[in-house]
Amino acid sequence: MNISKESTSELTATIRLAITPEDYTEQVNKVIKDYQKKANIPGFRPGHVPSGLVRKMYGKAVLAEEVNKLISDSLNNFIKEQNLNLLGNPIPNQEKNSVVNFEAQTSFEFFFDIGFAPDFKVPLGPETEVEDFEILVDESMIDKYVNETRQKFGIPVTSEVSELPAETGKPAEEEKTSSPAEGEPPSEPKVRETTPAELTPEFFDKVYPGEKIEDVEQFRDRIKKDASASFAQETDRIFFNKAIDTIVKSSSFELPDEFLKRWLLEYNEGKFTQEQIEKDYPSFRESMKWQLIENRIIRENEIKVSDEDIRNYIKTVMLRRVGTEFVDPEMEKKYDSIVDAFMQNKEQVQRINDQLYNARLMGLFKTTLNIVKKEISYDEFVKLASEIHEHEHQHEHEHAHEHEHHEENRD
Repeated sequence: MNISKESTSELTATIRLAITPEDYTEQVNKVIKDYQKKANIPGFRPGHVPSGLVRKMYGKAVLAEEVNKLISDSLNNFIKEQNLNLLGNPIPNQEKNSVVNFEAQTSFEFFFDIGFAPDFKVPLGPETEVEDFEILVDESMIDKYVNETRQKFGIPVTSEVSELPAETGKPAEEEKTSSPAEGEPPSEPKVRETTPAELTPEFFDKVYPGEKIEDVEQFRDRIKKDASASFAQETDRIFFNKAIDTIVKSSSFELPDEFLKRWLLEYNEGKFTQEQIEKDYPSFRESMKWQLIENRIIRENEIKVSDEDIRNYIKTVMLRRVGTEFVDPEMEKKYDSIVDAFMQNKEQVQRINDQLYNARLMGLFKTTLNIVKKEISYDEFVKLASEIHEHEHQHEHEHAHEHEHHEENRD
């Protein structure tokens, strides 16, 4: 086997495989011999079919299969031995490859084009500036929550219907004494209302049990803390996406674009036309850049997610839902069996795996990037989030990347 690589550009090359009879004859003969033992051909006893007949019947197919195996194994071994960091997969070079005739040929020559991942430096430091929004919790928002909570914990009371304003234009007294039409049920004589709860320590304890809030000021401060925490998940999501966009835009490296377009066309097996690939390629290109950057960040910072991490996450969520942090040994066994069953759902496990990777990337971003805090009102944030959501919808596949479970392909 003669295999070599010829550079065709900074990020592409062509691999040449020259195959001679010495590379495949032994294996082809072995397969033919196995066929001879198993062949069931009328007129011949099993195991006594002449090898020449078996070769005539199956030789071409066996040779084609063994040459294809040889090509695949040789390519994979060459890429591994040469430590080639490829994008996509090798693509047959149609211009250099000639039509193969397995009946007439004994030596073969094949050419494959490959594209390389570029070398680059990740701009993960103080030179990369990213905005991190903080929603201002103003007094009106606190007032609204206080009023809603007082109503929720209020005291139910009743009032007479006659006390309500007349809706028919009749005097209130006439409304009160008029009888329902025949066959109609009598109207409800009373209306339930709620008197808002008083702002007392007892009320505060109902809203925040065990926190010993004593006055209105402490209560409002606690509400403000709650509101800020409830906004954190959404602001973190926006920060995470802005950080990715900023890192990608700040990473100046090229990709083998024409190779990748060819690879997309062949990889999708006719699902997309060349015109569709040309149209969608800019979005794919940004996604590919982020995948390369993300893999390097994960590798260089040794970010890992283990099965045990996923199991602990599932168990923590379960305990949070039942409102406890500790369980007895018997309940521990039950929770473990539930986790075992959950771990069989590969789709759900992959989703949690991605969440944990993203959470660890978020922590890294928060400690390494130059974060510029920016306070905005809730209304401003809603408008911003709407604009970002629309942008994300237009590029919904951009930056989409599932992190490999069990640390595959991380080296």
